[in-house]
Amino acid sequence: MRDGTVNDSHRRLLIPQVAPLYEAIEPFAYALMRLASGLIMANLGWMKLFGGGMARDIELFQQLGLAPAVPLAYFTSGLEFFGGIAVGVGFLTRPLAAMLLGELIVIVLLVMIPRGAGYHLSVVWLGVFLFILIHGGGRISVDRMLGREF
Repeated sequence: MRDGTVNDSHRRLLIPQVAPLYEAIEPFAYALMRLASGLIMANLGWMKLFGGGMARDIELFQQLGLAPAVPLAYFTSGLEFFGGIAVGVGFLTRPLAAMLLGELIVIVLLVMIPRGAGYHLSVVWLGVFLFILIHGGGRISVDRMLGREF
């Protein structure tokens, strides 16, 4: 350890022989996690935008005093749908992960925690999108193919 950072060469795996396997599959595992997370988020946005969920979200926004409720509901649902797809493929990964993280923070603080239930999975989503925000697109991403990561 130097300056508070961990040197990977000093990691001690229980089975050191698996280190090459871990190194080889890491980019694929991260891309799969990013893709799954993005597509699940996109599905949530799809259900709101095209599956009849907008009225419920607009009503919730009005109850929470979030105004203007209609544009905000469409913005957040569009962010979930289009932002989820983009994060999934690794395009504009960090800015969109930051926006989705912000949305999730608001959901947890204003909706889930006050209800007293159902926030546990949302906290996991916070961790996932925080990790994506920090890590960026990764080696297998549109951002990397374009040579432009934020």
